[in-house]
Amino acid sequence: MVDDDPSALALMCEIAEDAGWQCRGFTRLRALNAHLETHPPDVLILDDDLPDGSGGDLARELREDPSTAEMPVVVCTGAHPMRRAEITSWAPVVAKPFGIEELERFLDAAARKLGGGADHRAAG
Repeated sequence: MVDDDPSALALMCEIAEDAGWQCRGFTRLRALNAHLETHPPDVLILDDDLPDGSGGDLARELREDPSTAEMPVVVCTGAHPMRRAEITSWAPVVAKPFGIEELERFLDAAARKLGGGADHRAAG
């Protein structure tokens, strides 16, 4: 998970861990990108507006890369509705502030897509 707001990041990781996922949190895309090279997650939850780039743009890049095109990705953002609409063309969007159940639904769907429960799966 990537969010530059430490409290939002902690909440999202707590939600994922409560659902049985292992969670890694990052506050910058640079740190996530370094991690992706050696430890690709099963799912990815991104903020759009980050100090060192756009999580929404990263979601688009992941969709365009055949090796990551099927990775479940969601963008949690407080971005303007026009930007959220743009992002939805390549990844689902959960608007901030979000309800816990919205993120839980995404994680449940990701677990089903990956073939079962979330235990021991990695969320980044």
